[in-house]
Amino acid sequence: MKKLGSKIVNGGGGVKMDKFVVRLPRGADTKAKSKPQGKVYKQATIESLQRVVVIEDIERLKGTLQQEGQAAHMLLEALTELNKKIPSKQVLLSTKIGHAVNKLKRHEDKEVASLARSIVLKWKHFIQDQDNRPVLEVRCDLKTQKTRTSGRRMLAESLGLEEGHLLPENIERETFHSCKRLLDRSYKRTMRKLIFTLKGKEDTRNMVLNGELNVKDLVTSLKCKS
Repeated sequence: MKKLGSKIVNGGGGVKMDKFVVRLPRGADTKAKSKPQGKVYKQATIESLQRVVVIEDIERLKGTLQQEGQAAHMLLEALTELNKKIPSKQVLLSTKIGHAVNKLKRHEDKEVASLARSIVLKWKHFIQDQDNRPVLEVRCDLKTQKTRTSGRRMLAESLGLEEGHLLPENIERETFHSCKRLLDRSYKRTMRKLIFTLKGKEDTRNMVLNGELNVKDLVTSLKCKS
């Protein structure tokens, strides 16, 4: 074996470089090259804008507020969502969401009552000042609405309630919302499962009718993937 400069050469002419390789701790090179990340921006959706009002969401939240014996934490959750929006005068008149919120100003739960008063006051002042500004409303098409109405009717039958009752309407609205307002496979499978469960399982049906199992938890527990 001969020394050749700073290299070691064996008899076969091959060059061994292992001696000159500097081994760094695992991950050290990555840390050295990594650059500090700047602020991450999240793209806003049209529905996140305060003046864009999705009528379906307003109706769904109104149903939650009007549900008899509704738990305080569910009311607070619905009010918190409503607090992010400022409906136009036309939306308030057509949906009557203002009446539903206004009734909660005298709720026995102080937090619910306080938030309801805050929302009513904010909506009232904003509408007085900017009533002439345009608002974008998002509604379902006729075909979608017919399918959903049929689903509500079957839910009412499975619960032993009359068509048009608030409870099956709330269940369908929550299902539609959880499926991102799409009549896709997930929506259809979830609705089918809800109908069969409420019709065939007396214990579950009674818990829903008595308010022991709230609408959101019911839908979440039976939601099907696409």
